[in-house]
Amino acid sequence: MSDIASTGGRLSYLNITNRLLCVELFREIRKAQEDSAARGENWGAYIIQPGETLSPDLVAYKVYGIDTLKWVIMVAAYLDDPRERLPAGTTLYLPKTSYLRERIRYYESLGARE
Repeated sequence: MSDIASTGGRLSYLNITNRLLCVELFREIRKAQEDSAARGENWGAYIIQPGETLSPDLVAYKVYGIDTLKWVIMVAAYLDDPRERLPAGTTLYLPKTSYLRERIRYYESLGARE
């Protein structure tokens, strides 16, 4: 998944060195797409617009103010390749940056115990 990586920083999934733990974070994001109980106050909804279907980085910029969080958009949309289309009209449930930061720290700490 290196082609959807952010450039680094605290909100990069690359901070989770154990790839299996990284997958758990991705599962949390994907579960929230299907299960409203998996979401809470730390989640918001975003509807993909027709002009955004080939631009997960544009969606990330609109939602988070930073385009490097396109990996969150791609995980939520079940995309593996940044060249795949985001279906227009699709509602994505996206975590707030505070939630991402907390969960990345959590999984980092689990990986450090190994």
